[in-house]
Amino acid sequence: MQRVFVARKRDVVARVGNAARWLGLAGVALTLAACAKSPSSIAPASVASSEYEHLGCHELNRVRTETEFKLADASSRQNDAQTADAIGVFLVLIPVSALTGDAEGEVAQYKGEKLAIERTISRKKC
Repeated sequence: MQRVFVARKRDVVARVGNAARWLGLAGVALTLAACAKSPSSIAPASVASSEYEHLGCHELNRVRTETEFKLADASSRQNDAQTADAIGVFLVLIPVSALTGDAEGEVAQYKGEKLAIERTISRKKC
């Protein structure tokens, strides 16, 4: 009787240990998934080229330059968020961008705008 109880107790402890291990791994995976993406891995948003068709070549080049500056700024902020997340996860297991936000949406938008402007420039042969 005593052997059966000890064997069952060992089985229960092993099962609880395995469940805790899986929960820990799931927690780490969720924490890492919440981290900010690198700007290069962010897909551009869908922006129609028709939004820029009314502009002439000079205006298109000006708008492209402005958009490139905005994209560079948003990418810099996204890189900062990614770095802060790496430090936060290392120190306290919490990605900082989960609390403060990141610039992923802006990076995607400006990438999409830049592509749409470049398509329009190409189509107009500027």
